[in-house]
Amino acid sequence: MSDPSLPSGNRRRHWWPRAASGAPPAKTRSPARRRWWIPAVALGLGLLLGLFVAEIALRLFGLDYRSPYVFDEQIGAGLLPGFRYTQIQEGRAAIRINSAGFRDREHTRQKPAGVFRIAVLGDSFAEALQVDESRTFWSVLERELQRCPAFTGQTVEVLNFGVSGLGTTQELELLRNRVWAYQPDLVVLAFLPGNDVRNNSPALEPDRRRPFYRLAGDRLELDLSFLADPEVVRMRTSTSVWLKDLLRRNSLLMALVYHARHRESAAPAAVQSTEVGLDDRVFAPPPDDDWRTAWQVTEQILLQMAIEVRQHDARLVIAVLNNAVQVAPDPAVTQALADRLHVVDLDEPDRRLQQFGERAGVPVLLLTPSMREIARREQVFFHGFLNTALGTGHWNERGHQTAGEILARELCPPLSP
Repeated sequence: MSDPSLPSGNRRRHWWPRAASGAPPAKTRSPARRRWWIPAVALGLGLLLGLFVAEIALRLFGLDYRSPYVFDEQIGAGLLPGFRYTQIQEGRAAIRINSAGFRDREHTRQKPAGVFRIAVLGDSFAEALQVDESRTFWSVLERELQRCPAFTGQTVEVLNFGVSGLGTTQELELLRNRVWAYQPDLVVLAFLPGNDVRNNSPALEPDRRRPFYRLAGDRLELDLSFLADPEVVRMRTSTSVWLKDLLRRNSLLMALVYHARHRESAAPAAVQSTEVGLDDRVFAPPPDDDWRTAWQVTEQILLQMAIEVRQHDARLVIAVLNNAVQVAPDPAVTQALADRLHVVDLDEPDRRLQQFGERAGVPVLLLTPSMREIARREQVFFHGFLNTALGTGHWNERGHQTAGEILARELCPPLSP
């Protein structure tokens, strides 16, 4: 019913429904205030779309900066089981980590009948992320040894347990806790003088997030104090760290951002070296007590490893690897470092390890003399890649091929009947 108090011409125009109390209705919000969330949603969707497009673009162009490394309570750092990615920072290679957490194909724990198993222990040179799996020295070794008369009617199976950054301390712990389950007949320790001795010393090694052995008289005592380090505790327990690692393992974009930030904030190396991660002082006689102790601990670890290998009815071989400067095609490059260190040559660690092997009854295979001779005769680089620099870093495909062939040639006669 219309309101009789209003003029007839205004009744329709000014009419509004009244509440029972006669109070005017609540004011309605303006369209602009009702729709404030629309730009925010559009911005969020735009950002998500941009991130999605960036992720797809990185995958299309193969810009993969993800990392396979995870914290490991026994050895400090390990590889994420089942992880796959493409390594592009030094060389380029498709990487697969097997279910046991090692850069290798799958292997059964129980050794099949008619199989001769070789376990390779080592650091980044054995891990070999820079080349495809089939081009690694341990794959070459497997193929070459299969032609050795010792294995007629048998199958040679080489298992790789190399993990970047490991020293001899961690390799002994790895042997004890994981390798023996695979029943190897032969253990090849890939020893890199350029950093393995330093890795065994808490006084020399910059990365303290690892176990160390200390000498107590003639005995080795394992020091696991790194597990109580606040940074290590945070890595193991922090939800934010877990989430960050999850994102950068599964997103190429997040991995790229992390890589860029880490590269900018990385502290300069605190060691004396021509290359990052190495220490040139190992090529000279021990200059101080820290280096003398590092060598003593290293040799004691090698001796303990030899004892335990014999106890498992297996054999141990120490294969001494090399850095680029030791096998440079130009002799002047090698001599320049020798002159700077005031030594005749860079073979001091090789000689010391060979002398240890003679005392301990452990075969020591030196790769440097043969590889150096080939490098200079054929003017070839065994280290370095086109996306880094030749003559630096890890072995390239030619380096792995040559090292694998030399090892097979040296190992075949002792293993033959």
